[in-house]
Amino acid sequence: MDELFLQYLRGRTTADENRSVEAWLRETPEAQEEVNDLRLLVEAASAADLEVEPGAPPATDLVVREAEARRAAAIRRADDRARRRPARSRFGLFAGWATAGVFAAAALVIWDAREPAASGTGGGSLASQEFITAPGETAMVRLGDGSVIRLGPGSRMRNVDGSARAVVLEGEAFFSIASNPAQPFRVTTAAGTARVLGTRFHLTAQLDELRLVVVEGTVALGTATEEVQVGAGQAASIIEGRPGPVTAAPPIEEAAAWLEGFIIFQDTPLALAIREVEQRYGAEVAVEDAVLLERTLTMWFTSKSLDEVMTVICNVIDARCSIGEGRVRMRVRDADEGR
Repeated sequence: MDELFLQYLRGRTTADENRSVEAWLRETPEAQEEVNDLRLLVEAASAADLEVEPGAPPATDLVVREAEARRAAAIRRADDRARRRPARSRFGLFAGWATAGVFAAAALVIWDAREPAASGTGGGSLASQEFITAPGETAMVRLGDGSVIRLGPGSRMRNVDGSARAVVLEGEAFFSIASNPAQPFRVTTAAGTARVLGTRFHLTAQLDELRLVVVEGTVALGTATEEVQVGAGQAASIIEGRPGPVTAAPPIEEAAAWLEGFIIFQDTPLALAIREVEQRYGAEVAVEDAVLLERTLTMWFTSKSLDEVMTVICNVIDARCSIGEGRVRMRVRDADEGR
């Protein structure tokens, strides 16, 4: 019923499916109030999706299953608290984007590191910005190019000379970097640098030590005189000015326990995203139509169940999915299944 109910709220069900859902609602009168709350969330998510630039994680994560309708009021209260919270960035707090991340972690702050584009131009330049998290606090920072950075507890990050593709890091962060072959993204630390085109990776930076875990893509980890290439599923470090060997990476939830169920995709091929979902949840996901594997995902989740994650993924790529008992089947939606 979960996916059918989501499709019903989005107006994508057939006449027969509509009758099935409406019959269920008639037989369950106490669910009507919850249905109305969930409908408001779906409508809010749809409106927010229209406001997000291409490449930025969509607000689809706001679309939660019926069981979460009871939490709608709590979500709104958490969002209100986030809006009132004093910003540690010297240039303000952005709390109007990706509300779904707020209620899942009370100590998560969301910042937007962009400035409005100047009139007649394709994009505005960034002012110098600094982001600081206290112990036990994390922050989500969205850069002007669509990249997303989750800043870990007790960390500090600033952008370099107004650039959306260069930051300085003290502490740790998880990076989901939008691809731009013409302009690599650079992270500078006291111990060394990381240079990427578009990828997902975790960095821990101390005075004389830099540790890297790569989830997707390739990262060039280097000092002033040496550089090593680190690929997906690999880890490396720089200690006292010297790069160490490239090794197999630990699971990201072990390397950065503070991420607490955080999953993010940045133009990630569906096949890779599915492998991560299978590993994270110990599930089996069967893609029955190869054409689906040509699609990509750009979104993030915080502390969601397998059912919730896959319901959103299937909705975004417009696939028909059956979800249950740790197994998911995905296939192309037929033209006559309702849009």
